[in-house]
Amino acid sequence: MTKKVKKKKINFFKVFIFILILFLLGIIIWYLLNVRTKNIVILNNNYYSDEEIIEQAGIEKYPDFILLNRSKIRNKLKKLDLIEDAKINKKRGFILEIEVKEKKILYLKRSTNEYILSDKTSISLDNIKGVPTLINFLEEDTENKFIESFSKIDANIISLISEIEYSKTSYDSERFLLYMNDGNEVYATISKLDKLNKYESIVTKLNGKRGILYLDSGNYLEVKDK
Repeated sequence: MTKKVKKKKINFFKVFIFILILFLLGIIIWYLLNVRTKNIVILNNNYYSDEEIIEQAGIEKYPDFILLNRSKIRNKLKKLDLIEDAKINKKRGFILEIEVKEKKILYLKRSTNEYILSDKTSISLDNIKGVPTLINFLEEDTENKFIESFSKIDANIISLISEIEYSKTSYDSERFLLYMNDGNEVYATISKLDKLNKYESIVTKLNGKRGILYLDSGNYLEVKDK
């Protein structure tokens, strides 16, 4: 006696729900793949404008957010002369955040009319403000030592210096004279340049008077009349 095989009835409702779910998932995926970047935020840029960074990254048309390749953007930005590195973050709300790390411009070298960077490279730039000028010649070895020490000075302090003069003596071949924008002068040796980071707190003690700060020997202040 053969058994009768019962045919299972198709549950059209479950099939409909399954298809509906797939359809909705497809719409969501399509939306996410095609939604454009809503906003671009640039952080820590001083030498380049937001527009220059966005253009260099190739995202001026606010491309599809999900498909953005962070490594490609980073590599494009590192091709800029003053960009050392960049972090690319995708934020909620389809916001792209670009945090750049710029090389520090230390000074303008008058003899070559080139800017010296913290990585010891030199570059020709147009009209960079807030950077001191090295007004006389330095031997390569001395300049390398100077760059290593000077790069440790905060950027806001560097912007207070107008000119740098190599001012060696018979007993100290690493002595410099720094002319400050406020009229003060600072003598310092390469090994003590980092003390300039306290310059602003030192100046407050002058009570409006101008003076010469000796960081090369004795760490004392010679106050001059206005």
